[in-house]
Amino acid sequence: MGYFESDALEMLEVYLLETRQLNNQLADILLEAERKSRFEEDSIHSIFRVMHTIKSSSAMMGLGGLSSMAHKLEDLFSFYREHPENLESPEPGLFDLLFEASDFVEQELEQMKREGYKPGDTSGIENRAQACLAGMKQGKVQGKVLETAQAQGLNKAGTGQPRGLNKSGVGLEPDQEQGLEPDGTLRAGAKEGETAAEIPEAFVAQGGTVVNVTLEEGCRMENIRAFMLVRSITGICTLVETYPKDLDKAGESAEYIGKNGVFIRFESGDKEAVLKTLRNGLFVAGCKVVADSEPEDSLHGGSGSGLGPASGNRKAGGEKDRPEMVSDDFMEVRIERLDQLQNQAAQLLLQMQILENELSKSGLEDVENGTGHQISLLVSQIERSVMEMRLVPVAKVVPKLKRALRDMCRDQKKEAELVVQCADVEADKSVVDYVSEALLHMVRNAMDHGIEAPDQRQEAGKDRRGKVVFSAENAGGELRLIISDDGRGIDMEKVREKAMERSLMTGPGEDIQQIKEVLLSPGFSTNETVTEYSGRGVGLDVVKNIMEEVGGSLSIRSKEGEGSSFAITVPLNLASMECVRFKIGPYRFSIPARHVYRFLEYGAVKDMMRCMNGREYLLYEDRMVPIIDLHGFYSLGGEIPERAVLVYVRGAEHEGFFLMDHIYGQKRIVIKSLPALLGSGFRSRTGICGCSIMGSGHICAALDTEILIGRYKKEERYDR
Repeated sequence: MGYFESDALEMLEVYLLETRQLNNQLADILLEAERKSRFEEDSIHSIFRVMHTIKSSSAMMGLGGLSSMAHKLEDLFSFYREHPENLESPEPGLFDLLFEASDFVEQELEQMKREGYKPGDTSGIENRAQACLAGMKQGKVQGKVLETAQAQGLNKAGTGQPRGLNKSGVGLEPDQEQGLEPDGTLRAGAKEGETAAEIPEAFVAQGGTVVNVTLEEGCRMENIRAFMLVRSITGICTLVETYPKDLDKAGESAEYIGKNGVFIRFESGDKEAVLKTLRNGLFVAGCKVVADSEPEDSLHGGSGSGLGPASGNRKAGGEKDRPEMVSDDFMEVRIERLDQLQNQAAQLLLQMQILENELSKSGLEDVENGTGHQISLLVSQIERSVMEMRLVPVAKVVPKLKRALRDMCRDQKKEAELVVQCADVEADKSVVDYVSEALLHMVRNAMDHGIEAPDQRQEAGKDRRGKVVFSAENAGGELRLIISDDGRGIDMEKVREKAMERSLMTGPGEDIQQIKEVLLSPGFSTNETVTEYSGRGVGLDVVKNIMEEVGGSLSIRSKEGEGSSFAITVPLNLASMECVRFKIGPYRFSIPARHVYRFLEYGAVKDMMRCMNGREYLLYEDRMVPIIDLHGFYSLGGEIPERAVLVYVRGAEHEGFFLMDHIYGQKRIVIKSLPALLGSGFRSRTGICGCSIMGSGHICAALDTEILIGRYKKEERYDR
């Protein structure tokens, strides 16, 4: 973190969070505008505010390049605000430029977290932004020759800052270049022999509530502290302005605020909530109301600090939208703290199991059934609350999927849209983070191998525009995510030929399960050439590895000429799981309770068992279901007891009966992942996906039933 000064380093985490949120907001607006081939007026205001905020906050962090780039992009949308007639059919290269800028910001945010960060070069994007603006202006003046030398020379490397920018690269208005505010009042810190300017009467006369917020003595980077204060109230205000106006001017604003405090003028439906937020702000020494009145002109615009909603968002007749009062109901928490809280809840659950075991052995049934039971309930409630705190909408991955689809459409000259059917499905943040990469690969796979070129689709009687559908549902304690398309489907013959060339298939089998296993093989691809998106056989192999890592499964359905569907099923939570625990001999195992559907006595159904091709099956509901005997698979030896139990298990892909010596309970347990030293293939070879420590101190191996049933179907009967 050597690039940032110590004071700026304190604010880096907040800067990263807020800038990433703004960047995601920008991407959403751009995708929608590009789809419609026009900008809505509200969208222009929103993008302008995004760029203005990134410009200001980047300047305060000492990131002059990012600030200057945001300023150039802000200029583009300032043009659109002044000329709304140009909102239809924007410049062809504008979206590419803005998406490139968005990607650059995202890359910079990732790099800032690393040691030795150095800001990237923004000159290329800035030059293109200026050229784009010049082109729009040339179109506006209808042939009037512009001074192209000035337009081309503004931002070349090594030529210094263009006129009208301060040392941080933030734009100055003409009056500000002369040391004046737009209302004619001397700007704070202007060189006219005055140490500080007084607040102008015009600032107060505009109405609303004006407060003077002073900061604690010795507080450094006063302008950044003031900026964060203003940011904290924007969600509950319909208008916010500050004096000094430009909080991004570190030397000038910081000096003024240090001596006089910052003056904030706001309008809100809940004034007390705003004042409470300001008074409780970090490093705030005092918050005094200096004026409280109705504005002289209820229709005034007032750009202010650029942090309040734009005038275009107000209702006709001057009536303002009622703000959402969210500041007292929501707060941002570092994910590391939630991770720590989750680990502590898991340890608490483990210790409770140990306590229950000790109480049971000590014969203290009254304590176990009374106080012990109440504590157990509290522990369960704490764990449930922690799990709910970590829930995030699955829809948060949608912008990335839309962007991936958009880029591939442009690169491959295809037409397609992403249809989202997520409703209000939520899952643990870690699960959503894991599956987001898998979903990206699945969307790319659908576009690259499924969706045809527009002319091909038209010849096949389809709409020229393809459709990729992303759907999500909460199914019995699991998260099921599906990426489907209406493309060409899987070419079974082509897959078979490729597979036989690489000795991955030995016969002409038509089984979709065999095809699926081939498609998931590392390095397998049906593409003849390697492109940016495919040809190396990595995509679906990555999906398979992610599913193994989180204990999920992947299913594939396809019909040639009509499309394919790839569905992944994962647990909603990775920290703990409701499991059925059982024993085979002296060894303890567990399987997810969500996969268990029925228990049968082994002795009562022995007559219904059949042996076919060296494998044992049970006739169950008019179909032959395999019986998995773990004695043989793990070479545990021993005889099957008379009171052994068959447990019917059904997952996303497979069903089967597991033969168990003894079932000793169902409980929510903490499952620890396997150590890396066991190797990446350990899970697929053994079916063991993790382990738990029981209250008695014994180790309980967690089993992946999908892997075990799949292996049983492929291999000979396990020898006992």
